[in-house]
Amino acid sequence: MPEVTVPRPVLRSFRVLASNGQNRGEAAGVKMRLEVQQEIEVGLAVPDVAGAPLMLGVRIKLDAKATNENDTSDVATYAGEYEARFYYAAGVTEETITPLLDDHEYQYILVAQAFPLAMTHFRRELQAMGLDARELPLGLDPSR
Repeated sequence: MPEVTVPRPVLRSFRVLASNGQNRGEAAGVKMRLEVQQEIEVGLAVPDVAGAPLMLGVRIKLDAKATNENDTSDVATYAGEYEARFYYAAGVTEETITPLLDDHEYQYILVAQAFPLAMTHFRRELQAMGLDARELPLGLDPSR
């Protein structure tokens, strides 16, 4: 029986697309309740140039809101948007990749490479704003 190989792209770039936050309240010694929301998109880009490789993009949006437990008017916010670009080997076609993008495990393998990079930056920015983000996970929960 011939071995079946699934084309896996290589992560070639990762960047911060947007970064915005504010914490005008008291940062030192204040107990804050931190809420984080995430949105993750995976999309295939087909090049217009003949012979150029297929590119798969993973876009991660993370939004945090921290509220002072003693003063709900004291709110800190931070939003970050990140993009990872993966490239396939020459010769891999759109027809080969499109069905794979419906597979949860295939998407998970790609997102799991980009998410820790985004979360590392996100946590660092929250901490720079005076928020305790040490408890935020760097990786993904595989049960989701």
